[in-house]
Amino acid sequence: MVYDGENTFYWKKALSGTTTGTSDIVKTGTGDAGNPLVLYATAPGATANLTIELQTATDEAFTKTVVLGTYSMAKDGSLKAKVPYGDLGYMRVKYTGASALTGGSLTAALVFDADIA
Repeated sequence: MVYDGENTFYWKKALSGTTTGTSDIVKTGTGDAGNPLVLYATAPGATANLTIELQTATDEAFTKTVVLGTYSMAKDGSLKAKVPYGDLGYMRVKYTGASALTGGSLTAALVFDADIA
């Protein structure tokens, strides 16, 4: 899998001591590609299940947030999901733990080459 720094929301972000967080913003440009990107996330060592929310907006301040998708990820698991149509130009990821997180890290990015069955 190839990660592009400009399409990365989190890179090995420590989860200990958190229950929720909002990622860096990725500027994608408006419109939807013919070959959609894949949201790939992994949380090795996570101590609780996570809910991952993919959000988009027309401005970097996320004045009006639109949720593109909400995904469940098992603790210590991973997520691969095609990015739904509706990108407004900026994206970010919000995670929420099912309970307080005492360990693990989160990597989440938009990628081209994740195998989705």
